[in-house]
Amino acid sequence: MNRNVILFLALTFCAVGCTKSTVGPIADSLIGTWTYVEYFYSVGGPGSWHPAPANQKIEFKSDGSFSSTEFFLKGVNRYEIVDSVTIKFQPVSRPSGYMLMGYKMDSSLGDLYLYPVDPYCIEGCSNKFRR
Repeated sequence: MNRNVILFLALTFCAVGCTKSTVGPIADSLIGTWTYVEYFYSVGGPGSWHPAPANQKIEFKSDGSFSSTEFFLKGVNRYEIVDSVTIKFQPVSRPSGYMLMGYKMDSSLGDLYLYPVDPYCIEGCSNKFRR
């Protein structure tokens, strides 16, 4: 009898531990306000970083809502973390109604990099934000 209880508890802990969660280290680290500091682009040759327009901010909220000032992803009001490197933003004026952007975080500097995945930026482009 005691052995069955231990086996039941072990299986229960495994099942709970394996459930997918939308909140976690990745989502928690995105939440907050980010200031747009630089953008990168290339027109066929080596690319370069350029200062972003002043006072541009984006905000990721814990309930999946998103807001931006000025032009970066203007009109987008929702986000969803697809996986450890991709965020889905919506609505956008595309037939799919959403845009996929890759992201990378540099926690040592407090930087967030967002770059288009779908549609893909052939020339190379990225946007840098800082907390």
